[in-house]
Amino acid sequence: MDSRVNRITAEIAAVVERNLRRELLREREAMLRSELEAVRAELGRIGAGRPIYRAARKPVLKSRPQPKLPANSRPVRDDSARALIIRTLKHSRRPMTIKELTKAILRRGWKSARKYPVKTVDATLRTHPQDFRRTAPSTFELNR
Repeated sequence: MDSRVNRITAEIAAVVERNLRRELLREREAMLRSELEAVRAELGRIGAGRPIYRAARKPVLKSRPQPKLPANSRPVRDDSARALIIRTLKHSRRPMTIKELTKAILRRGWKSARKYPVKTVDATLRTHPQDFRRTAPSTFELNR
């Protein structure tokens, strides 16, 4: 019985403390709002909302020139991952692992929308069995 009374008393004290803290925060909010209104009025009198100082402009950084690539390895933007994988496997004339294929098409300039491009390549290889044949774990070749 005595422990139950102590627990209830502690809960009541916690609720009272929270309510007191909430009331203090509301008073502070009201004070800050009135102070903000005074600052805005002062700014309006000084210069109709214009800043008093001018911030220094940041220098414009020019982009670095892109290195010239051979004609056969230009960055490809319009080709799908599937088309690039087919082209890479034709060029290599051997089965390649998913990691090797991913590195090869990334070198050609392919950009993946996913965080892990290996997963895109893996999904492409596994969802197109008419184009790719699995020769070993995580290794594929053209099915043509």
